Amino acid sequence: MTQEEIKKKYQNLHLRYSTERDILTHRIRKYALFRITSFLLLLVAIYLSTSWSWTAFGVVMITGSLIFGYLVWKHNLLYRRMAIVEHLLRINREEELAMEWNYGDFEDGNEFVNKGHHFSHDLDLFGKGSLFQYVNRTSTIPGKGRLAVLLSYIEKSKLEIVGRQEAIAELAPMFEWRQDFRVLGLMAEEHPEDISGLREWVNTSPDFKSPFFRMLIIAVPIITLIVFTLSVLSVISFWLFLAYLCIPLMLAGIKHRRVNVKHNLLSRKYTVLKKFSALFRLIEKERFTSERMQRIREELMPDGLNASEAIRKLARISNAFDTRLNLLAGFLMNVLLLWDIRQSVRLEAWQKKYRERLPEWFRVMGETDAYISLAGYSYNNPDFIFPEISEADELLLEAQMMGHPLIHSRKRVCNNYHVTGWKNFTILTGANMAGKSTFLRTVGVNILLASCGAPVCAKKFVITPVELLTSIHTIDSLANNESYFYAELKRLKMLIDMLEEGKKIFIILDEILKGTNSRDKQSGSKALVKQLILLEAAGIIATHDLSLGELEEHFPENIQNRCFEVNINKDQLSYDYTLTEGIAQNMNATILMERMGITVE
Repeated sequence: MTQEEIKKKYQNLHLRYSTERDILTHRIRKYALFRITSFLLLLVAIYLSTSWSWTAFGVVMITGSLIFGYLVWKHNLLYRRMAIVEHLLRINREEELAMEWNYGDFEDGNEFVNKGHHFSHDLDLFGKGSLFQYVNRTSTIPGKGRLAVLLSYIEKSKLEIVGRQEAIAELAPMFEWRQDFRVLGLMAEEHPEDISGLREWVNTSPDFKSPFFRMLIIAVPIITLIVFTLSVLSVISFWLFLAYLCIPLMLAGIKHRRVNVKHNLLSRKYTVLKKFSALFRLIEKERFTSERMQRIREELMPDGLNASEAIRKLARISNAFDTRLNLLAGFLMNVLLLWDIRQSVRLEAWQKKYRERLPEWFRVMGETDAYISLAGYSYNNPDFIFPEISEADELLLEAQMMGHPLIHSRKRVCNNYHVTGWKNFTILTGANMAGKSTFLRTVGVNILLASCGAPVCAKKFVITPVELLTSIHTIDSLANNESYFYAELKRLKMLIDMLEEGKKIFIILDEILKGTNSRDKQSGSKALVKQLILLEAAGIIATHDLSLGELEEHFPENIQNRCFEVNINKDQLSYDYTLTEGIAQNMNATILMERMGITVE
């Protein structure tokens, strides 16, 4: 299936769900009218039947109530389907736009921006127009967090990467299942405190583990019923019954403060827990073939337990506990049934049984959600390929027709690139806007995608998993009183320290030592490259300083010159963005300045 065919599929689904929404809107209005009409007719029938007979009254009440109840049930069913259709309409419209590289409606992960990270800020992994925004289809907070981790960490285990590849490859064609997962995830709004509250609650110490409390919640309702019956039969006075009610009320006040703490951590989480239960159920009932997804499914059903059912029970307890939010209902339920203690005992029983499982279940949820995002990215880009992961000790990076995934396919220019062995550096020269920085990010992003287990934008891609460090977006810091040059030196110092610790690193540098004068920059850059070779690093260094290309003569086995050339024809500039061998011959700064009205003598 081509990208155009995939785009057409999203368009057709968008049209289909738009039509269904219109039909549902009409049916909901119709059933709303039926409900009102049936209710009014029922009132009239009840009024008339009271003058006929008790039998007629009973028949009218039962028949009318059943009809009205059915209409309410049907009306609610239509509303639920409408909510599902609205989400399906939204996600297919978003995907249709994303196929045209208009993906601004997706969350951009701006909260994960870290300017001090080894590579994420330089490669534009988070924020507006980022790789995260392009691939993100997560519908849960654990999934969003896990996807951010996958994009922030280079995995070096071939076994782990291949496991991810198999999971993503299996999920990619499961189109309807992936859409069902996203819709279920979007059905209830989720907040960060929902998960943090659950994790905090599950680790709290029990307050009602004593058998005394379990005895109370059984005995008090029975005694209350007996005392009430005695009052009705006039065996005891009604005032004595009211006096008795002070006893369960005082009992309900036992550990009232601790009950409030527990309830605050779980309050109003019924819909979110129901959502998680439905998502777990979707995973549990699927029969996966990849080892990774099979393992995920098994982790949701250990030792005969069932995550979806356990979370559903917790949702019911949470909903019952929320009764106390209604002051009148909470008062009556506590007086008659010791409601707070009863729900606290139920919660602690659940907590004891599933305490160790809950964090693991949310981890599994996040893992699945992140894989679904990467599977959607794979599905939408059928020309991308899963890279071959090499286990060789020596560095190997071989890419054929490699491009940047965030550049529109109609504008994308792909290049071949290879690195064989450590102590191997590419000096990349070229004019302004010729494509150097884009190429640096192209290499970095595809290395990262390969580490995630995701497809890369290339016809062939073979890589040894390797630590990555970049220096492209180095910035100064007024808050820390740091100049641009000092910030760059700190970055390079961190790199040298890592290499001296024995780490193997692939380095991507753009115009090193930009913050100093030309003479210092030239001598310092050459010294740095020589040191990096001695420390057995590898990578790409882009520069405007053509003299760095001279290092190839001194280190022919370690340095290769590559460039992006600009074509100049009678002050007209053109770029082909094609990587070629050698040092750039043409520069364009003077022409560009003159075009901006800046006179150059």
